Amino acid sequence: MDDLDYRPFPDERGEEFRAFMRYAFSPEEGPYDPEADDDDREHLAEYRGLFDGDDPVAVCGHHEFALRIRDCDRDAAGLSAVASPPEHRRQGHIERLLGESLVEYRDDGVDFSVLWPFEYAFYRQYGWKTVSRYRWVKTPPEQLAFAASGSEGGDDARFRRLDADDYDAAADLLAAAAERYDFTVARTGAWWREYTLRGWKTDPFVYGFERDGDLRALLSYTFEDRDDGDGTAMVVSDAAVADPVEWDLIFRFCRDHDSQVERVRLRLPVDVSVLDRVDNPRAVTEEVRTGPMFRLVDAPAALAELSPDPDLETAFTLAVDDPLVGWHDRPIRVTVAGGEVDAERVDAERTAADADVTAGIGALSQLYAGYRGVEDLRAHAALDVGGEDAEALAGDLAALCPPRRTFLREGF
Repeated sequence: MDDLDYRPFPDERGEEFRAFMRYAFSPEEGPYDPEADDDDREHLAEYRGLFDGDDPVAVCGHHEFALRIRDCDRDAAGLSAVASPPEHRRQGHIERLLGESLVEYRDDGVDFSVLWPFEYAFYRQYGWKTVSRYRWVKTPPEQLAFAASGSEGGDDARFRRLDADDYDAAADLLAAAAERYDFTVARTGAWWREYTLRGWKTDPFVYGFERDGDLRALLSYTFEDRDDGDGTAMVVSDAAVADPVEWDLIFRFCRDHDSQVERVRLRLPVDVSVLDRVDNPRAVTEEVRTGPMFRLVDAPAALAELSPDPDLETAFTLAVDDPLVGWHDRPIRVTVAGGEVDAERVDAERTAADADVTAGIGALSQLYAGYRGVEDLRAHAALDVGGEDAEALAGDLAALCPPRRTFLREGF
């Protein structure tokens, strides 16, 4: 494996890459046929491969975007399309590919990596951990009738189908939503065209609610004929509102499809529920599901980006256990004062045994994101706070990384 080379996947071999994707993610469609490929979309990812000579043994895609983390848009790397053909599997190639990807992110000054996993346990072993949840609602459309009253909005309000020219209006709406939820992607015009208005297999319908010329809500949805007893379902994969009181706009729009579908399925923030408002809660199913996974690329650099309360003053040594990369082998001296964080690797003679805080990279990432708190992680994850002043230091950590509401909607 030492002879393998990590490098960009050549543009002229795009058909070969798409064949990888077909086998990995849509094998039921049969072998990839370039003659039948009419995909004219603008692919936003940059593709990478791990090569044995000229032969790719594993591939992935890198997305660059700004991600709202702790109330600030930060450069992040979205990892996707991780795949290996069957003849090269279970040889450590994917682990090598993931490690090389993190090296590239670090060299580019990107401190955060996020992905949608095909299997949580697989990525968890390499340091990515869950960072967001969502509420999955299944309901007959008539159960959303509670939203019909008071959600029309007057003569200058209407739903209309959105297109590429609506990016600016949508950007304002999505920015308002990002004020309530961390891990919102700052969508570019290209993202709006290729990932919002278009889908992986089926392009969605995208509608927005406009009042007095301002876009107040939007939703993206498809229709599915299901064989699980639900019949035809309206599947809302994304929805956003400028103000929480306007969720009824989304629900009313879905209710108005009662002549077309037997079920509506919606992916919503965890703090949005309909159970207490429907006529028959037993007809409605709500599940809380885990979403994407996240990890810090370089812990000292990420910690230095924090902006704590200026009144917080603390100092501690942090040891990070990282199963994938070697640059976390040395403990980190963290000093917090004056609203800033200084984080520097200490001398090689210091060991993890000397550290005040020890953390797995996954647990540290969840703490950083605000997805889990200090006490939860101390009790149930790889986070240990030691020493005579352990409780005071734990309190300082909680103040440094207080909980945040996270909701990453965007797929990539």
